[in-house]
Amino acid sequence: MLTIFTIVLNGMPFIEKHLAEFQKLKIPWEWRIVEGVAEPLGCTRWCKQVPEKYHKNFVSVDGTHEYLESIRGKKNVSVYWQAKPFPGKLAMINEALKGVENGVVMQIDSDEMWRADQLEAIFGHLKGCEEGRAMQFHCNYYVGQNKKVVTREGFGSHWYEWFRAWKWGKDVHFTSHEPPKLNVQSMMIPRGVTETWGLTFDHFAYAIKEQAQFKEDFYGYKGLVEGWERLQQTTSPVRLRDYLPFITDKSVADEC
Repeated sequence: MLTIFTIVLNGMPFIEKHLAEFQKLKIPWEWRIVEGVAEPLGCTRWCKQVPEKYHKNFVSVDGTHEYLESIRGKKNVSVYWQAKPFPGKLAMINEALKGVENGVVMQIDSDEMWRADQLEAIFGHLKGCEEGRAMQFHCNYYVGQNKKVVTREGFGSHWYEWFRAWKWGKDVHFTSHEPPKLNVQSMMIPRGVTETWGLTFDHFAYAIKEQAQFKEDFYGYKGLVEGWERLQQTTSPVRLRDYLPFITDKSVADEC
């Protein structure tokens, strides 16, 4: 079984794109979604408290909640939310994976897009591995609707990022969400290898202004929205640190 989990708050318009692709899968699968507000605790204690304007009774206000309610009960889909905050994002993940004791687990955030054939390939690579084996990936990291990061180190491609698939087991669980870590560690399959297998996903992390606004408020990135808007006006390769105030490395973005 391939168990896909998503933790989400205000995932529009991306959250609606997943199910049709998952339904193409020719392997056993399930999609578990946990929606809500996470308190800044544990591995995400450096974040800010989610401002009240981004939730109502601790669920989404952008149409995500209504969409998830509309697919609740569909084959292979489960949805969970609660009218109170979760004690950290790790608690949301533990809720999503409650009762999963085997198979392959994948984290797919609302703004991360995979093709069905890629998911089948990932399942095929991991299903016979020992518990704790992880796969890491490269992604096309979007910082605008037609802008993406074109460098392969630094922002959008840090060495510890984009572990997204694991061989699961009865006593396996996450000990950290950022970055993702399990209590059982096995030799990983690095992204330099998975890229040669065609396993690179699209990550629309900063594709629209609403995402930039939320990250400015939630992560405390002062001036992010203003810099993001200036970035959208560029037509040639640029250093992201000249536009996004929290970046200090040499990463470059360009039109795509």
